[in-house]
Amino acid sequence: MICEECGFRDCYVAKHMNEGTRKYWIRKESSDGIWRFDKKLKSMMKDATPDEKELVKEFEKTVKGLFRQFEANKHKFDLIFARFVRDYKRTTGRRETGWKGSSKSLTKRKQSSQRGELYQSAMNHMCKDFQSLVPIKIPLGYYDKQTESHSDYEPDFWFKHDGIDIPVEFKTFDKSGMVKSKFKRGILQSRRYGNLSFMKLNNPKKLSAIIVCCPEEKLFSCAVIDERAKSIL
Repeated sequence: MICEECGFRDCYVAKHMNEGTRKYWIRKESSDGIWRFDKKLKSMMKDATPDEKELVKEFEKTVKGLFRQFEANKHKFDLIFARFVRDYKRTTGRRETGWKGSSKSLTKRKQSSQRGELYQSAMNHMCKDFQSLVPIKIPLGYYDKQTESHSDYEPDFWFKHDGIDIPVEFKTFDKSGMVKSKFKRGILQSRRYGNLSFMKLNNPKKLSAIIVCCPEEKLFSCAVIDERAKSIL
């Protein structure tokens, strides 16, 4: 949207997060249990992991630190989980996509979407303690080969390492959802961002990254991946 007052082109329309949903996850996170690193995604993507071992190691270390920091702030969850989120429909004028053909009920889809928004807002909050992980707050415009303008390049974070900016996709999953078949959608989105990184001169190999987690089981994982990822899927 374009602000009528100042002409700024990237204003968001906000909406209230459902307070019942918000309090549910605050209670859930405040209960016993620690976040654990799950190796499924890492193992699955080993043949699509780039050769830059130091970069891969640093990303995993950063993500583990992010979840440790999140866990250490249990007493602040009421501040960390967002009360307001972006109203995607009203901000962009487009409907949400990606659920076509899904067997999930409308209620289940809404709950999944709200959970993802809450946990992403929390991780955005944690990023202030990590210089290498930077939230992306507005979509990045680009032109395709036909010189048409697009504004749907919106990774969740940049991972900055040794002069390279790598787009990162963040996904949450339902209980028992940390499996290969569920990872596919997030990996494809991550690779889309990597392939579109021609807009950024400092990602020459078009790398991308993904962080996945299951709040109900307190499991998380991550991977840096390259163009070979699609062949694995």
